[in-house]
Amino acid sequence: MDNDKNFDKNYIGFIVGGAVLGAIAGYIVKKVGPKNIMNMVKQKDIIPPSISNIINEFSSRRDSE
Repeated sequence: MDNDKNFDKNYIGFIVGGAVLGAIAGYIVKKVGPKNIMNMVKQKDIIPPSISNIINEFSSRRDSE
């Protein structure tokens, strides 16, 4: 049985790639704004209206508190 634990370069690539994608998504959300993104998603019917209503309900609770 081989006790060596190899850490492939693929793992580092996945971690760095995920961090870069997360940073890009965060930057876009910060520039555009989450409410504008939600309005666009509702208009294009990307998510069902029932789910968007639930998201709005939770976000309005957080804003009112």
